[in-house]
Amino acid sequence: MRPWLFAVGAVALVPFVSVLADPPKHEKASDQPPKEVEEPGLMVSRSEVMKKDPVADLGVARYWAVEKGKDVWSLLVEVNGTIPLHFHPDGVHRMYVLEGKLKCTVGKETMEMGPGDYMLIPKGVRHKFEKVGEGKAYFVTVDTPPINPANNVWLEPAPKTSDKK
Repeated sequence: MRPWLFAVGAVALVPFVSVLADPPKHEKASDQPPKEVEEPGLMVSRSEVMKKDPVADLGVARYWAVEKGKDVWSLLVEVNGTIPLHFHPDGVHRMYVLEGKLKCTVGKETMEMGPGDYMLIPKGVRHKFEKVGEGKAYFVTVDTPPINPANNVWLEPAPKTSDKK
């Protein structure tokens, strides 16, 4: 091998070797890597959630609590009719359709949604859900901060409620 070619190759490798010898520092104030914690998570099947009594029954929809905390509330919702036009002054909905089809109105936009579809409904934005076709429809909602159904503002006649909170 020609000596000058070896020297060029060695010089080209210097930056890579220095990076390996001196890995980048963590940019946290403590200059320590993040630490893993041991906390319980939450894994639950729909069938287990639905063995409990619903936390609310509007006649056109039933609601089961999946997760209830001070900063977040997650619900499984079974829709078998139309949830009338309303809005929430106290939280943001993040919804994921699990089963069935829903005609969803969020603000001025309407869209038919099915399994795997996602929507975000900002605080104070009007929305409505209508089951489409046969059978029931299910979605999961994650609300932050938690939405208090007692604060719902109904823009169409409210459904009957059987609130069990």
